[in-house]
Amino acid sequence: MFNLNINIVINSNREIFIFQLGDDREIIYSVFDSSLITLNSNSLYDKNILNYSVLIDENDIIHLVALINNGELNYYKYIEGKWSKSTIAKFDIKSNIYNQIEILMIKDKLHIIYDYSNLINSNVWTIQHVIYGTEEKHNAIRYVSKRTPDPFIIDVDKQGTIHLLYRNNINNPQIYHVFYSHYTKTWSSLSKQISSDSSNNWLPFLFIDSQDNLHGLWIEEVNNNYQVKYLRMNSSGKEKYIWKDIKLPYIPLSKYPPIIFEENNKLKLISLYNNNIDLLYSSDYGNSWLKEENSETLRQNTILAKVRSNIDKINYIYCNIYDNLKFYFLDSFSYIESPKTSETSSLELENKEIISEPSEIKPDILNGLENKIESILENYDFIHPILNQLLTNQKSMEDKLDNLQKSINSKKSSFLNRFIN
Repeated sequence: MFNLNINIVINSNREIFIFQLGDDREIIYSVFDSSLITLNSNSLYDKNILNYSVLIDENDIIHLVALINNGELNYYKYIEGKWSKSTIAKFDIKSNIYNQIEILMIKDKLHIIYDYSNLINSNVWTIQHVIYGTEEKHNAIRYVSKRTPDPFIIDVDKQGTIHLLYRNNINNPQIYHVFYSHYTKTWSSLSKQISSDSSNNWLPFLFIDSQDNLHGLWIEEVNNNYQVKYLRMNSSGKEKYIWKDIKLPYIPLSKYPPIIFEENNKLKLISLYNNNIDLLYSSDYGNSWLKEENSETLRQNTILAKVRSNIDKINYIYCNIYDNLKFYFLDSFSYIESPKTSETSSLELENKEIISEPSEIKPDILNGLENKIESILENYDFIHPILNQLLTNQKSMEDKLDNLQKSINSKKSSFLNRFIN
């Protein structure tokens, strides 16, 4: 389900770019508008791509770095609908295995972080960090893992500090935290173990919110009992750089990793169990959590994809990109099933809308409503005097009819008097 070959980008116009590898290991991508309607599909020209990573900067420029099976590391930029390409490095594919590559944009510099192991000793992995356009290059950490290691997880705070979580397989598996300082231009000399020696640990996840608080998640196993472990770290104040264990409401577990993202200043923790996808949410940036009563039914072909967004702070999302495009618990792109394929009655849909949290009104919809209201008010100003005149004419007509009726009655009475006499 966790597919490193699928990347999603959301620009400031709420257009969605979905990147994935095709049959020939070429990068194909589709573009959707804010209503999740497909605008176009296309592909990049290179094939035989081993792995790649995508981000979008604050100017809506898309940056993509891809490792080709001949060892070339290519750098692509998407500006105003056009791609450019350059080869920026040559990797030793014959001697090393390259498993994962991630990119960050920090102070207008492209940071490339990747892991590799030597074919002779494939259980020892090195995470390397290169800043493109400079001479700066670091071995961030070296650790022991299986031949295909768990993905390492990175995020960056507003100061340009890169934080990284990874899983080391010495003895029982443990979760470690290491960081890079933008000011000292060094990685921390020692990794900090943040999991317990008495437990086995899997699937580390890291998220830094808009207030620079760090959130760590993983699956912890003690005596065959499994739970979601959640730690939080402040980036400032008295508890700066201290991981704090915070209890979560009970979460049933599955083999898929829980994740956190931020939308409209609210943190959302997503977890999967059997055929359900559940939501915890926090309005105080992780100090306390509540459980959303209503879960969603998990669809087939649901995946966990990497995301880079200029709208909200989102690094990963559970979604379905193969059927009707759907993002779970992402209100910015609320999903409405087509009536032709929906098995839910209109009454159920109405009830679902009532109990769900209100979605943010999109600017284009709001502008359209304002224009319609202004048009109605202008028409009202035009129609109002006409209606008043009609009412006046109607009152005059009613008065004339009353007078006519009185005259008729008077003449009838006079005629009957004469007839009787």
